[in-house]
Order: sequence, then C-alpha cells, then structure tokens
Amino acid sequence: MSTQTTFKVEHITLQPQDGLAIRETVPMDALPAFFGRAFAELGAYISQHGAGFAGPPFAQYHSVTPAAVDVEAVFPLASPIEGSGPMQPVSLSGGPAVQVLHTGPYDSLMPVYDAITAWLAENAKSPSEPIREVYLTDPGSVPDPAQWQTLVIQPYE
Repeated sequence: MSTQTTFKVEHITLQPQDGLAIRETVPMDALPAFFGRAFAELGAYISQHGAGFAGPPFAQYHSVTPAAVDVEAVFPLASPIEGSGPMQPVSLSGGPAVQVLHTGPYDSLMPVYDAITAWLAENAKSPSEPIREVYLTDPGSVPDPAQWQTLVIQPYE
C-alpha cells in the first residue's frame, strides 16, 4: 500500500539527454532481477569508461503485456560513450513532459500511471516517448519500501 493517496501532476520541460541502456523483454516477475543485473552492469561499465553519471538511473517501459515487459534500464550520462554487447547508447529527446513524485513501494505505482493517463486525456496530449520511472531512492541503502521515492515522467506531444 502506498503511503501517498493523491498525486500532483506537474508540467516540466526535459532537456535532451545521452544515456547508456540495456533493453530486454522479461516476465513481470523477473523485473527486480533484471534491474539488479542491468544497473550493476551499466554502472560498472560507465565507471570504467569515465563518462560520468548525470542523474539517477531510470527505466523506460516500451510495452507491458500480461506475459512480458519490454523494458530498458538507463543511466543518464554527462557525456556519451560507446556501448558494448547489450549496453547501447541512447539519446533522449527534450521537450514537454509531466511528472509525478511517488513515495512507497514499486508495486503501488498504478495510481500514478492513472493520474498521468488522465492528465494526458484531459489536456488532449499523446505520449511522445516511453514513460520513465526515475529511481530516486536506492533500495540497498533504504530497505523500507514505504520510504522509496520514484519520479514517474511522461514526455508528450
């Protein structure tokens, strides 16, 4: 259960951003293992290549079905670097977006998605890129899920 029951949808302007990502299609119940592995691999590779992190890690959800999730684990970078193997450079567009800050466990994010979907409909806007979950809290450092903060961002056109 989320510790938060109402959500403030805020309008923001994203700046273009380089990143390094691993994208896979995984079953929903395999997401925690995917993120643990992908963020560890990306973090080690970026540190080895001295690119510099430009913010917290995030996920982009390209599609979600009952069977599987097409998801991308991304670290924003201070400067672009070449990828290797499953790690590929990504360029994120700048432009208008909405965001909602969520406090609580990841499995209580659905009302945030509903609030963003309602805002898009009310304002006659369409998503321009996949929705992002920016992980502001490291679960390894903050073990209580009730304290985890996730910023959900939807670029739109």
